[in-house]
Amino acid sequence: MTITADDIVTKVCQLSSLYQLSQEREQLGEPCLLLMYVGDGTVLGSDDSEKAEAARFLREADFMTAVVSEGDISDELASAADLVLRADETDEYVAKLFKDKTKKQIKEINACFIKARTAPAEEVLATESRAFYRLMADKNGGNSNE
Repeated sequence: MTITADDIVTKVCQLSSLYQLSQEREQLGEPCLLLMYVGDGTVLGSDDSEKAEAARFLREADFMTAVVSEGDISDELASAADLVLRADETDEYVAKLFKDKTKKQIKEINACFIKARTAPAEEVLATESRAFYRLMADKNGGNSNE
């Protein structure tokens, strides 16, 4: 497994299983987006307990997750991540996604997507509303009225 991290994106290559990520959490840094480059042999975990741990880790992650592949991605891997991306489109997608955004803006946007993993729609909308007002307060130098 090879990990390359910057302030916004962490790329993990040569993964045999997504379970490895839960065991190497501190090596991932504090990304806004985790790109997991998978191959034909990559699995969620080698047994049910590893699969459950990997799925839990990705579901509870405080960053967005994307499975990236040059070929087809199994339903099991695709359902464990927030996004599924084709390898040849990933750099362009990430550039567009984060273009002209500060890390704080990205984290506020991520909070909405992360909340959407498990929360009902009204909680997601409340999170989105709070994020919007915080970002507007930053932009205008005012109070967020929370």
